[in-house]
Amino acid sequence: MDTYTLENQASPTAVTRPRRQMRTIETKLRIVQETLKPGVSVAEVARRHGVNANLLFSWRRQHAQGVLEHTRPPRAVQLLPVKVTSPINESTASDTIEIALPCGARVRVLGEVSAERLATVLSALGRR
Repeated sequence: MDTYTLENQASPTAVTRPRRQMRTIETKLRIVQETLKPGVSVAEVARRHGVNANLLFSWRRQHAQGVLEHTRPPRAVQLLPVKVTSPINESTASDTIEIALPCGARVRVLGEVSAERLATVLSALGRR
């Protein structure tokens, strides 16, 4: 039993409020599109859809900034093919790590490096 239910049971005179609805991005965009037509009242569209007008204005602002479209869940990660050029085993390992960053820079670590030190270097690069 959640607090909302407990509050309503504790006070028989309490006003019952409807639960918050979670709308999909597509639904939000459809409602926002309705408000963008000439002569349409945002308050009227909000009432028709059971949405607070302030929330609808917030969605409109997010739409104008291009944020509303970008709140969709990320697509599945696409794996890239990897080609191993030579087999690596303990006797032939060269203790070299090379990391190619998206900006085009490469980080090459020679010798034995602790995981903590490598994490510190990568963290510093990520802040640039």
